[in-house]
Amino acid sequence: MASFSSCVLRPLEWAGLLTETRGVRDRKHVHHVFKTPLWRSALKLDTDDMLRPVSIQ
Repeated sequence: MASFSSCVLRPLEWAGLLTETRGVRDRKHVHHVFKTPLWRSALKLDTDDMLRPVSIQ
């Protein structure tokens, strides 16, 4: 997972296409990665309709 995070997720986050939330639940580190509005305006993928959009406050 470290290589995927470093080589794929981090650059997409730096570009503003993804955002990551981090937390601790039951003494375990929990990470969630979400597409930003920029993703939807810049990219159109066949898989975009597979998941519902989630709003992050």
